[in-house]
Amino acid sequence: MSRSTVPVKIQRHLVPFFFQEFEGVESVYLNKKVKAAKLTTNKPIGKIIRLLMEKPEGGPVKVDKFWMFLSIQDREYSKDFFGNIYKCVNGTNSFLKLPEAGTRLLNEYLEDVFRTSMISFIEGHMADNSKAEIRRGIDLFLVKYDLYEEGFGIESLRRYYYRVMEEGYSLKRLQSSGKVK
Repeated sequence: MSRSTVPVKIQRHLVPFFFQEFEGVESVYLNKKVKAAKLTTNKPIGKIIRLLMEKPEGGPVKVDKFWMFLSIQDREYSKDFFGNIYKCVNGTNSFLKLPEAGTRLLNEYLEDVFRTSMISFIEGHMADNSKAEIRRGIDLFLVKYDLYEEGFGIESLRRYYYRVMEEGYSLKRLQSSGKVK
C-alpha cells in the first residue's frame, strides 16, 4: 500500500479542535505535537472526501481510507497549527487530487461541525449550571481548543451564539443560509 499527499489544507483554527476531538495516534516530534487520525470511506467525512476526489488519468483507484495529519507547534509567543489530509490507496497509479472547490467544501463542512459543536458546548455549560454565564461558557470553549491564538473573541462568539438561539435551530447552518419563504 502506497501513501501520497492529497493537497487539502485544513483551516488553521480547525486544527486544535479536531486534534482534540478525533481519535488518532499522537506523538511529539521537534517541539511539535502531531496526530494522525484515520478517516475511513465508510463514514461521512471519508465518503465526502472520496466523492470530491478527481480520478487519475489511468482509471479508477480503490481508496481504503484517509489520514488527517494535525500538528501543533509550541513557540515562545504563539502556537503554529497545521493540518493536511493524506490518502492510502491500493494500486500503482495512485495519484488523486481534491480540486479547489472540493477543498473549500471540505473546510466549510469542518467549519459547520466546529460551529455546531461550539453551540452544543455552550448549551451544555448553560444546562449544567443555572447561574452559568454565556461568556464563561465561550471562554471555556476558547481555552479548551486554543482558539484565542487564532483571534477568536468572546464578544463576537457571544453575538453568534445569540443569533443561532434567536433563530431557534442550532443545525440551521447545515441546512440553509437564509430564511425559508
